[in-house]
Amino acid sequence: MPRDTCYYDGRCGLCRRTSRWLRRLDWLDRLDFVDLTLADPDELPVPPEAALRGMPMRTRDGRVLIGFPAVRRALTRTPLGLIPGACLYVPGVSWAGRRVYASVAARRSRDAACPVPMQSADGD
Repeated sequence: MPRDTCYYDGRCGLCRRTSRWLRRLDWLDRLDFVDLTLADPDELPVPPEAALRGMPMRTRDGRVLIGFPAVRRALTRTPLGLIPGACLYVPGVSWAGRRVYASVAARRSRDAACPVPMQSADGD
């Protein structure tokens, strides 16, 4: 069965942590994760510059979501994220969520300067 693919920035601690949490929630194996910094740019669903502004996702039916809509969709694909993810579709919550996501994404750092602590490649 085709899965949704989340492309995350492997050079950002916040992005790695988010993808790690989504992996933990993905008991039904509905999501794939690709480090966009290691992927061939031609494989990305959006240009690399756009991919670095917000997590892109290619859904199993071929749609492309970026940023807040991608994270919201990823949550709804997981058992424990279904209810919180569904709440993110409420119009006022969705409006605020998009703005908060955009603000955090614009301020995130990459590499050693990332405000989220770096962790080893083997886990926590």
